[in-house]
Amino acid sequence: MNTLDICIVSGADFVALHSYVNHSVYAREFGYDFRFEAGVAEAVENVFFFKTAAIERVIERYDWVVWMDDDTFVTDFSRDRIRDLIDGAEATGVSFVVASGPEEPNGFFSMLNSGVMLLKNCPENVEMLGNMNDESLARARAWWDDDKFGVFTGGDQDIIIWMLHDRDWLPRTKIVNHRELNSRTHHYENSLDDAFICHFCGHWDKALSIAQFAERFHTNQALVPSELAVKYSIKRLNPQSRATVRLRGGVARLAARAKHLLRPVLELSERSGRRSGLRIAAHRLRAALR
Repeated sequence: MNTLDICIVSGADFVALHSYVNHSVYAREFGYDFRFEAGVAEAVENVFFFKTAAIERVIERYDWVVWMDDDTFVTDFSRDRIRDLIDGAEATGVSFVVASGPEEPNGFFSMLNSGVMLLKNCPENVEMLGNMNDESLARARAWWDDDKFGVFTGGDQDIIIWMLHDRDWLPRTKIVNHRELNSRTHHYENSLDDAFICHFCGHWDKALSIAQFAERFHTNQALVPSELAVKYSIKRLNPQSRATVRLRGGVARLAARAKHLLRPVLELSERSGRRSGLRIAAHRLRAALR
């Protein structure tokens, strides 16, 4: 009998999504501990490091820790895929499991995506977590090759990629296909079983995207199967009403149209603006519309 102690950990510096219900149901169903961590840590400036600080606090209490970003949702509850991955890792000497970063519709890609990670309690992972700081991020940036590793995100993901290479830790790492651990909405075609976990990264309005995804597959906004919602007495499954979803959808469409219309103006302003104030305003508006 496998007696590994495993904990699923998630968290956020602002609780805006219903993923903690989704994660908690999966943990209950398959016998894992679950912790939801607030964004509380000492001397953290980069918000990405709240995540790694939370994992660092927990990892020495367990054999394995599964981190799930707060914008990730399990969609396939039919079997325990986490156990499958951890058992496979234990059998092959792997201590870090993560998914590849699939190419996004905008062309972005990454060697891996740290939104969902399986970390064994081992010296290498403890060392990696202890190096999540601005100094390591600067070293990763200086070493980075965009063509080889993809987009530089300015956070823990970049440091992980750098350390896997710098410390020669790739042999102890398994990078699985995104459908096995960390997929995207556009990879779901027929059902919620098309992939294990859906990651709503990069969405302008994540709560809206989750609600629309739920409508598409005729389920609730926690993306929890109805029979499990009944089993675990979950009463609040749809934090956004249909009217709210329609309203936010209209705002999103207007924002997309504004982004399309204003982009040429922003590009012209950035090219020809002589006053620093104009250039700064253009940069701020561009950032707001991304």
